Amino acid sequence: MKHCIITIYFLASFIGGIQAQTSKSYSIESAVRFIELARAAEQGKQPSEADWEALFATKGYQSFFSIRTDWKEWQQNIRKAFTTVFDPACRAMADSIALQPMATDAPFENYFIVNFYQIRQRMDSLEHFLHHSDFEQLMKQAYSRVKEFLPADAKDLPLADLPMFYLAFDPESRAMGGAVFFDINQVYEDGKEGFINTAAHELHHHYMDALWDLRYPKDSDDPALTALVYNQMEGTADLISKPEMPVTKLGLYGPEIVKMYNDDYAATPEVLKQLDNLTCDYAAGKITAEQFEEAAGCAHFGGHTTGDYMVFLIRDQLGLQTAIDCFCDIPAFVRRYNEAAAKADTYVFSDAFVQYIDKVCQEMKGE
Repeated sequence: MKHCIITIYFLASFIGGIQAQTSKSYSIESAVRFIELARAAEQGKQPSEADWEALFATKGYQSFFSIRTDWKEWQQNIRKAFTTVFDPACRAMADSIALQPMATDAPFENYFIVNFYQIRQRMDSLEHFLHHSDFEQLMKQAYSRVKEFLPADAKDLPLADLPMFYLAFDPESRAMGGAVFFDINQVYEDGKEGFINTAAHELHHHYMDALWDLRYPKDSDDPALTALVYNQMEGTADLISKPEMPVTKLGLYGPEIVKMYNDDYAATPEVLKQLDNLTCDYAAGKITAEQFEEAAGCAHFGGHTTGDYMVFLIRDQLGLQTAIDCFCDIPAFVRRYNEAAAKADTYVFSDAFVQYIDKVCQEMKGE
């Protein structure tokens, strides 16, 4: 996509003009091969270098690594975590890591270890799930679900047929590179409804890409706009998959991370005040463009905590449909947030901030 604030997230553009009601392109090859290697390792046969190369050449992993500049780090984490969990000689180390709550300062590798540890405990169930699930039907339901959270002019937008890959890495799902990557353990852990909602969440991001092109023909890399886009993008998609805050559980993450996440959500008014101040100071010539770049960071956890606060506040004060109708209309998003914030007696953006965002969006429309 030619708009860099969205390209940062999606990394690649769509092939236009294809109306997709269900996903006709998915692959479980990577997940199946991973479990095969895990079963062999449990019996004392650790993967050879050729085995690793073959695993990472499967469709899911190959597609994922092809769009990651840090692919070597991902491969190293997968390999190290695999050995820790599935080599019987490392069982004590795996237990010591996986049986402790995940802390905020844990090495990234530990997220893979905890995830693979659960995979080891439920390999039979995962294999049955992979080979007996109707993924086409599940995705059809996900496409139906996502349309419940789109404004009227987005529901019939052409959407490219999105490849869906099932693999094993950390306990997350990701939409990037014109594809969606599902961690098989997270999918299984979430259950059928959870999977449908997670898939719909990721599809929602892709609809935003198409709707953004329609509404904003010109580009902008304005830092304040970037923060608002990420906040609305994740906040609106979270209406589908994580509609209540604060959370009591956050995937496989421990209570320390859950607390940090909830605390950050509660602190959103201060973050929005910072966004407002940086923007107004820049508009008034009080800070440089380089200093203004800090505003882009006012979307915490990729926009999940701060975005949930903004979007959920609109939903709770003005109604769900209001939160949906202002999707991908950033000036309307800011105004609806201000209306909701005034009712809830929380932080309201200044008039100067609202006018600044109006101007940026008018320029993107070519007005």
